[in-house]
Amino acid sequence: MTGRGTIIVNPHAGGGVDLDALREAFAEHDVEECEPRELAERLQKLLASEHPPAFVGVAGGDGSIRSAAEMILEHSPQTPLLPVPEGTRNHFARDLGLCEIDDAVAAANGGLTRTVDAASVNGTWFINNSSIGVYPRLVAHREARETDLPKGLAAIVAAWHQLRAGRRIAVSVDGDPVVAWAVFVGNNCYGDSLRELTGRERIDEGVLDVRIAHADRNFSRMRIFGAVLFGRVEQSPLIERRTCTTVALDTGRVAHVALDGEVVTMGSPLHYEVRPGALTVLVSGEHP
Repeated sequence: MTGRGTIIVNPHAGGGVDLDALREAFAEHDVEECEPRELAERLQKLLASEHPPAFVGVAGGDGSIRSAAEMILEHSPQTPLLPVPEGTRNHFARDLGLCEIDDAVAAANGGLTRTVDAASVNGTWFINNSSIGVYPRLVAHREARETDLPKGLAAIVAAWHQLRAGRRIAVSVDGDPVVAWAVFVGNNCYGDSLRELTGRERIDEGVLDVRIAHADRNFSRMRIFGAVLFGRVEQSPLIERRTCTTVALDTGRVAHVALDGEVVTMGSPLHYEVRPGALTVLVSGEHP
């Protein structure tokens, strides 16, 4: 990959970004600050300009990366996206092997392009996962606890907190009525433990990973907590898993939907679809 790219920087990512250091690291490219609320407008103008950049990099977390991916997919799907890991959580960048700034610099200066899948719900794009119910709050709580607790203990504390405080939801999954604590929809397949539900080995399988945490069985709250506590999520009969290319969730009312760590309000039903190879990304030449 050759050509001059533009790196858009969320100045608030990860508690603050060293803009001068990023400009030095990406000396062969343009680096500019942009407030999150202005990102969509800035990218739309950039992609529609007479001389658009060879690629668009975004230094920020998954929310900023999702917003950038959405603009690229809508306005210039051939333009490569480079996630620069500067956020509090950088799941998408890490899944692409971009774990450090040096990895992103290597990708910008002679890396490779590859296509990966994206997914959408009611026409809104996401790159990692979406969910309704208690799951998004559970993950956020766990990751906040990881600053002062070991990962395993943080997962246990988060699971108990959310299962204790969470409410059941009645939802139809492709016409099947269920009562659930949460329904999770991943862009490709995630792991089977709570700790592994933040990463994927592949983002190009062309599938949705649907998990239903059932809440209509005896002692479901405690049994799910026990499965998390003892690392038996995969074996739990309360966690139903489906792999598909489309799925419809109907709550019968307006739903609060988590998209890559951010919550939006959408009308029900929620129509999910995976779009194989829709997004072009830049990765380091050393990434498999």
